[in-house]
Amino acid sequence: MGDHYRELVKSNPTDSLILRNYGKFLHEVEKDTVRAEEYYGRAILANPGDGEVLCLYGNLIWMTQRDGDRAKAYFDQAVHVSPNDSTVLASYARFMWESEVEEEDEEEEGINNKAQMSAPLVAAF
Repeated sequence: MGDHYRELVKSNPTDSLILRNYGKFLHEVEKDTVRAEEYYGRAILANPGDGEVLCLYGNLIWMTQRDGDRAKAYFDQAVHVSPNDSTVLASYARFMWESEVEEEDEEEEGINNKAQMSAPLVAAF
């Protein structure tokens, strides 16, 4: 399948759908997130109005780098260009849910660490 995609990209280097699908293949099948990021980026340049590729790229950034601000910027752009696309809206909702849960976990961990640090020391006998 990878060989087939490489031939398609070679024949159509600016086709955003091919670039997007190859990026998705690299990400989900080959587990090559570096090259997936490259092809998602090329797809965005070829068609900046493709909300789905913006979501795929935002999700990749979130999953690999945990960069919530950067991922959110891509999801926001996706919703802006495709406000009625249910796939885009569902991807954005999932991202918001995951990032909020992670933020709450970090806050809870910080509170627990503070509580442990401020707890009085007890002498051991």
